[in-house]
Amino acid sequence: MLTRSTLRLFLWTLFLLLSSLACRAATSLLLPDTASSPQSAPTLLPETAPLPATIEAVQEASCPSTLSDIMTAATTLGATEKPQPESQLVIYTVTGEQLSNPMFETVPVGLKAQQDDLATQQQIWNYFAALIPKEQRGMISHYSVLTDGKKNLLAAVAQTYQDPSQWVLEVDIADASDTANLTFTMIHEFGHLLTLNSRQVPPSMAVFENPHDQNIYSQELAACPNYFTGEGCSNPNSYINHFYQRFWSDIYDEWNEIDKIQDERDYYEKMSQFYFNYEDRFVSAYATANPVEDIAESWTYFILVPKPTGSTIADQKVLFFYEHPELVVLRTQILNRLCTVFPQ
Repeated sequence: MLTRSTLRLFLWTLFLLLSSLACRAATSLLLPDTASSPQSAPTLLPETAPLPATIEAVQEASCPSTLSDIMTAATTLGATEKPQPESQLVIYTVTGEQLSNPMFETVPVGLKAQQDDLATQQQIWNYFAALIPKEQRGMISHYSVLTDGKKNLLAAVAQTYQDPSQWVLEVDIADASDTANLTFTMIHEFGHLLTLNSRQVPPSMAVFENPHDQNIYSQELAACPNYFTGEGCSNPNSYINHFYQRFWSDIYDEWNEIDKIQDERDYYEKMSQFYFNYEDRFVSAYATANPVEDIAESWTYFILVPKPTGSTIADQKVLFFYEHPELVVLRTQILNRLCTVFPQ
């Protein structure tokens, strides 16, 4: 998620997949200490209504049409629009379930309606909170509402500027009404939080404090005996390190040579060929972006599709999550919630 290749959002259209769901990567996000356009604190909608106290364990067929609709929407090529300059609208502090301390940016007049649409901003957060159990969201300290126009960036996560163990969830309000794509993307983004949080990948303070120093990055990379994600050296027993060692160690050098290519046309041609050479290894074309995106995509398929019965490496990547009982439990929790709250 944090290498140069992940910023190349053309991968979505190049491979004809997920063109409106781009996961924007960033090493850190600057959260202003004070609002650049001070406003009085708004009265927000109440936090999301609690889920039923008892929900039967989800079976594969609990809401198959809903899950099918989500996957169809997420894997169908849609028309993209020319990206607009990305505009931060408002950043909230997240405390448990609650949003507070909204900081409003100065925005063009044409974006004021979206900036002032506090109800929609709250509803987006409520939906994410309804999907992901509270105890799994402790690393999220901020929620950012932004836009780059329709059908481009939908959501992203990034380390905060102040603390690399804390993260911000970013959502484009212009695209959030597409609930199927929003659902897929939020599960994908949570996959990053699940696999990159500080318990899995202790942040490299050297990289965090010197994000543009290639020498420091190279030194940290060379000193890491496990998979280096960009944020830091993954723990030996982390999900991402096990995933990398099993599924990427034999092809990483080939991928890395392509990732170094500076010429855009040459890069896309080579990466496209890389995907077609190893198509049976990836659940989607976007998963070839790097191991971090691959594990997040595979996680999303683990949640949303039935347990695979095939023997391809792509199937094995999904089955990887079934090897971890705590993730199987989490899958059930998320599906319980999804099948309950997804609009019918």
